[in-house]
Amino acid sequence: MKWKVFVITCSLLGAIFLLDRVFFFELYFLFPNETEWDSSPWYNFIHKTKELQSSKDKHRTIITGSSVALYSVLPDELNEKYNSNTKFSFFSHVAMAPTDLFYYKENLLASNPDLVVYLHNFADLQWEYLEAKDGKFSFDETKWVREFGDRYPAKTIYPTAYLKDFWKELPRKTISKLATKSLFYVSRFRVFFLDPIEVYIDNHFRSGRKYHLYQGEKPREGIWSKGWTKETATLVCSEKKSKESIFTQKPNTKLKFSFYFDQDSLTRKQPILELEKTFNRSGWNDLIWNDLIDPTQNWSVVKIQVLSELPSAKEVNLIRYGKDESVGIRLSHFFCKTSDVKNRSYSRGSYWDDTRLVTMTTEDFTEDYYERMIRDSGSRNELWRLHFVREAKKNVNSVTFESWLEFNRILQISDYFYQNKIPFVLILSPENPIEFDFYKNSKWRKDWISNLKKHLESRGQTLIDHTEAVSDVRYFFDPHHLTYEGAHFYNSIFSKSLEPSISQLHP
Repeated sequence: MKWKVFVITCSLLGAIFLLDRVFFFELYFLFPNETEWDSSPWYNFIHKTKELQSSKDKHRTIITGSSVALYSVLPDELNEKYNSNTKFSFFSHVAMAPTDLFYYKENLLASNPDLVVYLHNFADLQWEYLEAKDGKFSFDETKWVREFGDRYPAKTIYPTAYLKDFWKELPRKTISKLATKSLFYVSRFRVFFLDPIEVYIDNHFRSGRKYHLYQGEKPREGIWSKGWTKETATLVCSEKKSKESIFTQKPNTKLKFSFYFDQDSLTRKQPILELEKTFNRSGWNDLIWNDLIDPTQNWSVVKIQVLSELPSAKEVNLIRYGKDESVGIRLSHFFCKTSDVKNRSYSRGSYWDDTRLVTMTTEDFTEDYYERMIRDSGSRNELWRLHFVREAKKNVNSVTFESWLEFNRILQISDYFYQNKIPFVLILSPENPIEFDFYKNSKWRKDWISNLKKHLESRGQTLIDHTEAVSDVRYFFDPHHLTYEGAHFYNSIFSKSLEPSISQLHP
């Protein structure tokens, strides 16, 4: 009887482990991924890794790094231009530290790269664990070990490896948590399990009033990423659905609709029909085209103008600090366009959130930047890490360079790809000149780069310093992240710098 109980128990446990692996690690990621750019980062990273590992390209360049990498280049544009030489793909997620990449290196190798490009930034070096003291930085490894064990990458992607390396130094609660996540994928993935399912339901079975990023036709005047128009929105309506949705912030919002046959009649200012309509209640409202214009009228362009009092970007929670501006109405997810539900998890689009910064004068941008990124940064929760990094840039001016754990991880990553005969390029990504000035001429920075370069070059690898490659401050959203226009500008600089590495492998 005891043996039967033992065998049954073992069989049940084995079945649970098997079901957990088959369903949560294999079948779950076969579900259609319709999530959008910059959403569900952990799900998208694992999904992208699986996609890369299950496919091959004639020549594949993998770009890795943190959100700085994600916001620095536009692989879709690069692939349109260089599709005959290489295929650019991201292996990246937000807040990817060198230690994270160190634990991912086997997964990255299994993703079939012909060239690995690590877009790295000063901010990636985990400055919250370093303190300037007695002319050098002191690294708090005890705090680092404890807090890294509670980060999503360790809990979600490499709990077993992290537990194996640091179990002697971790608190019992963290050990228990990592052990459970090492055993069961359901425990790892529950934080994002419903994300792709909810997006799929929103895209296919709901009205398009709930979404992460606007994906409809874009007005020629520009549109915010959350679908808010400016005072006027002129769109080519490629798909005339029977009913659309618009959101009005204020009650009794009066709109003027102008319908045009085509772009030419718009240019000539010859509308087929113009009319005004007032939407009495705030919130989402139905917009039925046939109630506005006779269905027999052949129109393709519509101009929507808000005639009543305009809400502001701060009022509708598009921005919190800095220069405010007026907005119009909010459009539903696929407004005037056929629903396009392809995987956009690593495809970035252009929105007014970024474009508006380029339209400012340099003086206005500097003033706006101070309000958004610097004023009271030490006490604003959303800026606490940027504040740490900013203070570190100031501190490096008075300390000597000494290597520490996160810096050494980069050297270990370099060694790993050298041993596996995969070309490796380390690029120091562009920085906002406003904040680069804090440590631009420091000896610490010169020694930091010198040590990296010496190590890489001894292995036939390359270091490229693009810190000052983008000089226009308006191309930066914050100290390290480029706007869409900034990434578009940097794309050619980035790709040109890689041409020698790509041509050697793919003549």
